[in-house]
Amino acid sequence: MSDEKTVAPKTRQGWVTIVAIMLFGLFYAYDVWEALGNLLTLPQFYLDQADVPWWLLVTNLLVPAVVFGVALWLGWKRPLLAKVVLFAVGLAIVAVLTLDAISLVRFV
Repeated sequence: MSDEKTVAPKTRQGWVTIVAIMLFGLFYAYDVWEALGNLLTLPQFYLDQADVPWWLLVTNLLVPAVVFGVALWLGWKRPLLAKVVLFAVGLAIVAVLTLDAISLVRFV
């Protein structure tokens, strides 16, 4: 018996995986774009009323990028279906957090 270890070949990302990552990247980029729009327009709304909730606006801007990065990191060596599920769950998390942020802005 030999004690040789079998080394699994390195898996490369296929073009379908890269297209899926880019497609979900566009969805996450749209969320960043919406948050940037809120960051630029909402302070004008708060001029006469109260302090601007900057912490909420900046958090809303960072959440999609952080969730995309975490989903990419967790799904890097997983099969395509697992990557797609991770990205979809990440989008759901971003949607929930964005809606929570919008509801908080109304009450701040």
